Amino acid sequence: MKILIITHEYPPVGGGGANACRALSRNFAAEGHFVHVLTVRYGDLPYREELYSGRLVITRVNAKRSARDHCSAAEMFDYLKKAYKEAESVLSAETYDICLCFFGIPGGVLAHRLKKKYALPYAVRMGGGDIPGFQKRFKALYQVVGPELRMIWRDASALVANSEGLRKMAEAFCDRYPVQVIPNGVDTDIFYPAAGKGTDPGGSGKKGPVQLLTVCRIIERKGLKDVIPCLNTIESRTGRSVRWTIAGSGPYREELERIAEEYDAADKIVFAGHKEGEALAQLYRSADIFVFPSLREGMPNAVLEAMASGLPIVMRKECQGAEELVKDNGLLSDGSFADTLTELINRGETEWIRMGNISRKTVTEAYTWKHTSDKYLMLLDRILSGKA
Repeated sequence: MKILIITHEYPPVGGGGANACRALSRNFAAEGHFVHVLTVRYGDLPYREELYSGRLVITRVNAKRSARDHCSAAEMFDYLKKAYKEAESVLSAETYDICLCFFGIPGGVLAHRLKKKYALPYAVRMGGGDIPGFQKRFKALYQVVGPELRMIWRDASALVANSEGLRKMAEAFCDRYPVQVIPNGVDTDIFYPAAGKGTDPGGSGKKGPVQLLTVCRIIERKGLKDVIPCLNTIESRTGRSVRWTIAGSGPYREELERIAEEYDAADKIVFAGHKEGEALAQLYRSADIFVFPSLREGMPNAVLEAMASGLPIVMRKECQGAEELVKDNGLLSDGSFADTLTELINRGETEWIRMGNISRKTVTEAYTWKHTSDKYLMLLDRILSGKA
């Protein structure tokens, strides 16, 4: 199968959706398919890369991009303009079987036009921000692109959400076209528990601070500001000191630092910056509890990475993906993180380990990238055979 992937974000550019795109493209290539990723260039990244003996080609167009971890609407539209020219060049030189676009906006706009000109079928992998209502900052933009998005969905061969919550959000915007769920995955060879994590190190007698961890883009939607005021309360209720490491970058960090000073909690928080690879995996292995207070997601890769690393999970109950991922391996919060974290910390290390073992078992059985990649390949095959 020859697959064209359109995405305005591909690592090291972007966040969870970009990481998902990289994992899927690599798995497709590893299975013997030819994959061409059309994305954006940033910094000194090369214009073209070839991996997997040339079966994975990554082309980066010179569109406007001022930040690694986020982009503006204007930058998305500039990517569309530059990527369309590149796509025409690619499709004039080679014939592709199908296009997989990340996401409905902006990638779907390009995929829709390519279908009209080249009769190239496409599937849309939704990510959250491409669904009206997901991002407050794009409220005006959603009103403009809403009619276009409906046409993109109408003419797509398949629409895919990565969680039940995201599917419901999509259907709340437009329920005319079916949306199926294929969850995100995780690399369990990179993310795994620390040695001895599956055995009780001594129960509630453990000394030292409780190591809380969050990995995310530092933006308002991630809900980090709702945890900061709770930290002193948690310490007083549990009799344990806490240390909260926040790994990631983004424009909201300065505001979080101000809030931390306001609530006399700055000494309990470590801003670790953006981490990748082994440095990120080691952060997970050194943590006790993973805290993810985000208000809206698709299905957060960071939670899957934490689960693969054998951690108990605390998520906001209303967040998409929470109902699938957090069952007996953590606690869901209604927004009162002081109560939720106090309860979990007071249960002690033995319970954290039990929950962490369930987290690891859950992802190895159902959420590896191999599982996810196989589902996408079956979907693309059904489209091409006319059975989707």
